[in-house]
Amino acid sequence: MPASTQDLKKFLDIAQNLYEAVMVISKRARQINEELYQKKRDRQILEELEGGFETDFLQLEQEEVEMEKTEIEEEENPVVTAQREFLEGKLEFHYEPVRR
Repeated sequence: MPASTQDLKKFLDIAQNLYEAVMVISKRARQINEELYQKKRDRQILEELEGGFETDFLQLEQEEVEMEKTEIEEEENPVVTAQREFLEGKLEFHYEPVRR
C-alpha cells in the first residue's frame, strides 16, 4: 500500500500542535498493534490446546504461514487506523498537570 500525503491542517485543527497529534496517534497505534498481537497469540494457544498442533505439524506450519500472509495483506496498518480514529474524533486525550 503506497503512502499518501496528509494535510497537516486537519491534525492541527484537533490538536494544539503537530507533536501532540503525532504522540496521540503513535500511542494509539501501539495499542492497536498490541491488541492484534494478543489476538494472534490467543488463537495460537487455542489451537495448541485443541490438539490440532500435534497432528501433521509440518502441514499446519505451512497453513499458518499462508494464513499469516493473507492476514498481513488484508490487515490495515495500525498507524493508518490510529490516524483515521484521530481525524474522526474517536480518540480522547488530555494533558497531565505539570509537577513542580
